[in-house]
Amino acid sequence: MSPFLDRLRSGLTLLLDGGLGSMILARGLSRGQAPESWNEARPDEVTAVHRAYVEAGSDAVQTNTFGGHPARLARAGLLDRCEAIQAAAVRLARAASPRFVIGDLGPSGEYLPPVGRADAAEWRSGFERQGRALAEAGPDALHVETMSDLREARVALASLKAVAPHLPVLVSMTFERKKRGFFTVMGDPLVASLKALVEAGADAVGANCTLASPDLRDLAAEARATLSVPLVVQPNAGQPQPTVEGGVRYAQDPERFAEDMAAVAALGVAAVGGCCGTDPRFIQALRRRLG
Repeated sequence: MSPFLDRLRSGLTLLLDGGLGSMILARGLSRGQAPESWNEARPDEVTAVHRAYVEAGSDAVQTNTFGGHPARLARAGLLDRCEAIQAAAVRLARAASPRFVIGDLGPSGEYLPPVGRADAAEWRSGFERQGRALAEAGPDALHVETMSDLREARVALASLKAVAPHLPVLVSMTFERKKRGFFTVMGDPLVASLKALVEAGADAVGANCTLASPDLRDLAAEARATLSVPLVVQPNAGQPQPTVEGGVRYAQDPERFAEDMAAVAALGVAAVGGCCGTDPRFIQALRRRLG
């Protein structure tokens, strides 16, 4: 049993970090530039973001590798730096001295036909390559995030279990709220999707991104009523709103976020944090409520 998994199953809520990409953008990342490029180009800035979350109260930080799948790195012209980027990301997160470092993996950005041109073999080889590089750098766990297609999530999970069987693997889907409940854009329903991931071997499952804390509060209650495995919940800081400068802003107040997420934690959810638009203020407000 890993110390991370022991902590996740302890009954004490694990406080994750908040948005990483939005924080790096605020520090000067150019629109269209891959955040992962900063692991080598501006490492001190990446560690500074991690450290800001640790100082705000995060128990664990997630590496700057959300877009680290080889398919996405190739589109950014960084494929030849794949292994170096993952290794640097773990090292930079560890330098901020959190209790735990979680290797972060996002979707490949490629869908199966007829929506896209990907195939499961390409998905698998990419997740294996990224997962192996992350695992070799020594994180405490791996987290597959923001999955909108259950098929890709299951491929990612199987890939990581194959190349890093010693590490706990968390898997989070991203859902929209419909009249009939919570579904991904690919039509995967909440409870059935999370159950399928548990059956496939995920050590924790949950939801992140797309929705703000009021909706994810309801989502967490629905999932918790059915699932007994550790749950992970990370909402956005409200809905993104365009700015006159061509960017986006998130209007939610940190205290409202913290109120909702403290209620989520009270349901027995194992790990809570933030996603797009959340910053250290949100984590600090939540830390105060969690104690």
